[in-house]
Order: sequence, then C-alpha cells, then structure tokens
Amino acid sequence: MIFIKRVITRIIPVFLLFALTCHAADSLTGPQEIFSRHYEAIGGLERLKKIKSGYLEGKTTFDGLEGRFRTWEEIPLKYRLEEDYSVIKQIFGDNGKTSWSVDPNGKVQIHRDEETIKRRKVKALLEVYDHMEPGTKNFIFTYEGNRQSGNVECHVIKMANIINEEYTLFFINKENYYVVKAIIKQPDVEIHTLYSDYRRIDGILIPFHEETDIFPREKKETVQLERYDFNAKADSALFEPPSKDIEDFEFANGENSTDVPFTFVENNIYLPVTINGETRFWLLDNGASMSIIDADYAKKLGLEPEGEIKGFGIASVFDFSFVTLPSYLVRGIRFDPQKIFSYKGLSERLYDSDIVGIMGHDFLSRFVVKIDYAEKILSFYHPDRFEYKGEGRVIDAPLRNKLFSLPAIVNEKYKGRWALDIGAFDVSFHYPYAKENGLLSLKGVERISADLGGQHGERTIRFKTMELGGYKVLNPLINVPLNMGKGSNISKEIIGNIGNTLLRHFTVYLDYKRQQVIIEKGKDFDRKFPEDKSGMLIGKTGDGFPEIVFVAPGTPADKVGFLKGDIIRKINGSDAAFFGGIIGVRNLFLEEAGMEYNIEVIRAGSGQALKLILEDLFK
Repeated sequence: MIFIKRVITRIIPVFLLFALTCHAADSLTGPQEIFSRHYEAIGGLERLKKIKSGYLEGKTTFDGLEGRFRTWEEIPLKYRLEEDYSVIKQIFGDNGKTSWSVDPNGKVQIHRDEETIKRRKVKALLEVYDHMEPGTKNFIFTYEGNRQSGNVECHVIKMANIINEEYTLFFINKENYYVVKAIIKQPDVEIHTLYSDYRRIDGILIPFHEETDIFPREKKETVQLERYDFNAKADSALFEPPSKDIEDFEFANGENSTDVPFTFVENNIYLPVTINGETRFWLLDNGASMSIIDADYAKKLGLEPEGEIKGFGIASVFDFSFVTLPSYLVRGIRFDPQKIFSYKGLSERLYDSDIVGIMGHDFLSRFVVKIDYAEKILSFYHPDRFEYKGEGRVIDAPLRNKLFSLPAIVNEKYKGRWALDIGAFDVSFHYPYAKENGLLSLKGVERISADLGGQHGERTIRFKTMELGGYKVLNPLINVPLNMGKGSNISKEIIGNIGNTLLRHFTVYLDYKRQQVIIEKGKDFDRKFPEDKSGMLIGKTGDGFPEIVFVAPGTPADKVGFLKGDIIRKINGSDAAFFGGIIGVRNLFLEEAGMEYNIEVIRAGSGQALKLILEDLFK
C-alpha cells in the first residue's frame, strides 16, 4: 500500500476544538476551570459560538513538498480544502452529507467507510457544542496531570468520546492558558501538533503556525496561516463534489469494455503496458494509491523527477519522487498522461528487470475490473455502463485509504473488516488484532516478506477455514506479523489483508464507483495449490545468482545446514541458471514432499554440498 496523505482537515478552527468542558469537581486541576480560563485567554466562549463559517489560506509543507492551501468551512460539517504543491494538486471536501476527495489525477472518491462516518459524527457534535451541555453523554474529559511541552509547563486534558476509539490530549500553558500542543490518538496513528504564533482576529486569539508529525508514518506537515476570515460567505457549490467524474481513458473502437490477458507468477498479476511504442510488464496492485515506475526506466523514457514524498507498505515507510507518465496503452484502452510515483530500484525489488512499474489505484479506479484468476483474464468495464447479471455475492466494501474493506471470518471465530489487496501475495492478520486475539503465540513456520521499504518477519499458520461472501475456503495459510511495524499492519480499524492466495480461488469484480466487491466461485475454487516445502526464501545477488536470504527454523533447509547468504550454484548437477532464474529455482521447492535435491552452494568463497529433502511444513 502506498500512502500519500492522511487528511488533517481544518474543518473546524482549532480553537473550536479547545472549547471543551467537563463535569469533574471544580479545583485547580479541574478541566472545567482550566478551560474556563482558556476561553477567557482566547477571547470568550460567546464570541466562538457566533462563528458559523470561515475562510483560511496560507503556506504548507508536507514531507518536504512546499505549497499553498485554501479552506472554506461552514457549520454544520461543510468544508473544502484545496492544496497546491505545484507538483501535485488535491482537494478534500464535505457537503454536510458526505465526505469526498479529488486525487492528483482528478479522480473523485466518496468517503463512506465506517471510520469516516464516526469521525463526522464527532465533529458534528463539537460544532453544536454538545460537549457544553450539562450531563453530556457523548464526551468524557479527564485531567491527566502536569507535563512539559518543550520548555512550557502545561495542564494536560484528555477528551474522549463514546462514538469511536479516538481521543485527544490538550497541553494548555499554565501561565497564559494558550494551547501549546495537541495529540490526537487514532487506532492506527498518532498526530502530534504544536501551535504557535498566536494572533488576534476580531477579538479571537488564533495560532497562525502549526507543526504536525504523524507517527509511526514518519510524515510531517507544517502550516503557516496568512489569512483567516470569520463568517465569510461561500458559494454552496464549493462544498459539493464534482458533478462529473474524470474520464481520462478511451476504449478502442468505441467499445465499453475490453479483455486483457495477464501473467500470474508467484501469486502476482502482471499486465502489458505500452509507452512510446514499447511494451513492458507492470505489476497490478490496488494497494498502491498511485502507480509507480522504476526510476531508471523513467529516465530512459526522458521523465524528470519532481519533488519527494513518503509512502508506506505493509510494515515500513519509504521515499518517492513524482513524474508525469505520457499517454500509454493497455491493450484496448488508451490513457491520457498521468502523475505517478518514481522509485529507485523498483525492478530490483520485484526480482525481474522486465517488470518496470506498478499499476495502482489511479489506474484501476477508472473501471469496474473483473479478475478471472483461473483463466488469467482481466476485464475492464466502463463504470457507467456496467451491470452485473451473474450469480455471485455482491459485498458492500467501502474504500478506506483507497482499499476495499469487506467482512471475512477465519475459523468461524476471528471476524472483522479486511482490506482486499491484489498486490499482496498472501493473507495476513494485522499486528494489533493478532496480539489482542492471542494469535502471536500460535505455532507455524517463520518467514520474511518484503515490500518497497524492506523486509519484515511473519509466522505462517494453517487455519481451518476462511469465509468470504459466504464462501468457505478450507485450510488457508495466513500470516501473523512477528513485530509491530510502521505501515499498514499496525491498523486496528482493519484486522487484516486479503491477498491472492485466497483470491485465486475466485473470480473477483472490483467496482470502485459503487464501492462494492463481487465474488464468484472460480474454476480453481476447490484446487489445492502447491506450497513451499523447503523453508527457505530465495532472492538474488547483484549479479543475478540465486541467494538464500532467509531459512526458517526447524524446516528441511535448516535441518541440513543451509544458511542465509549461501549462493546456489548447482542443483542436481545442473547450473542454477538452467532452471529459469530465481522463480524457476523457487518453483523446484513446490514439488511433492519427498523430492530430493543435491545442491551446491558457495559460502564465504568456498563450495558446500547439501542434500535437501522436501517436507510438508504444515502437517
């Protein structure tokens, strides 16, 4: 998954969020007394209540990108935020009924996932000062003691609510009662914001400078306000999503759909993409919020990198640049130029120099996409002309961080919403859910996985069943992370990631416009797919030779003495290259239990001969 930005909206002026109260006993450490003094310091609660709308503009930086923003807001819940970083532009908004956004390539998305709906409810209550009502049942406030913020001694007040699991810690200067810092604790991230440069406008004191860090994503945003107008009137049309979505593609011969054969290798989908008359293969990954091109290939195409930003994968974060991809073709579909990411060493990460990019959400979200895993056919349908007439299961799957979220059940016990990720090799629980449900101690086979940010440890475990859309897949292998990462596996709101080891049993439709997933039993629904029986992961050296990068304890490879760093030279007397590269060597270890291989490796410059006998790792 690639992450551009988790929106930190300025829907409600920051001082409105500070207008809190509680019903603890009055004392020097009572939140009510502290906030009463805070109100006096910033201009008075009655003035705040008279603010019904506003307009803001100023400078902003995000992960080093410099730009400008404009925000219009109106109670209840209406807002529009425009950000222009020159390299990219994006818009976020709410018309009072629904939240929406427009990505850097002009694609509109309506946000209707459960977490967004809950956060909107909390904001709506704050805007009408529900928290000020005696006996409010929606907010809970506690005094958390004295703490330092920088060199400033602060009172710390905690605000929680009964609608979601989020809460905010407010650090209030003990001398002047200005808010110095706020920490918003969401299930997946912590947002730390420092406030400074307080100025009075129409009798209200406002912090004109904000510095925000998002943990553990390693993302940073700064805001410098230049203008803030209270009760400024705005055209109501500003708050509405675009009436027509972008259509930056065209089917050949005036058709409304096309079929594209794909290559399915090691549970990854690759499709042909033609740029400037040259066709190369790209990985298909709806978990990538924006498509990615290998930086060296981009240079070959004459594409200049612009700016840098951080993204995150399963367990880690990494850096990207932007490039403008020229018009390109995917079989019977022509696309206009698009802004995408550029990443140095992408082809090396994908173990194949012929793979030069990743087609992500910005590509897939233009269509209804049918993936027939058994026949290896992708079908792309115009979303306005698609009508499903099959007998499969239609599942409501609201997009969350641009990934479909849908319910699934493991062992008829572990249930919740999962992310559907066709760029993921396998199925994985997220760390928080695994920890809370005692899955970290289950026995399995240790392994490592890799994304663009590096490697992370997991344990692969055999479960009895996994149910998706009412269909049960028997004996699925599911990974449990060994450690808390920084990427998507820290999520508490989504309990896991569904990848291709499960999806390959089905035919899957991804309907972005309606935020639905449709699944049908595929021809391979009851098929038992081959699994690794060696216990080692094969990568490659800089020269392209097969190299052992991990050996799982207690597996056949471990028992006979294979070590990390061993370079495979020969297998049963034949050079490793004879088997067709890294993937060919890996495929040897998918054969039936009992298969024997005599393997010669180079270790520390010397040759070693080892005999490997394959075993079922998950008996």
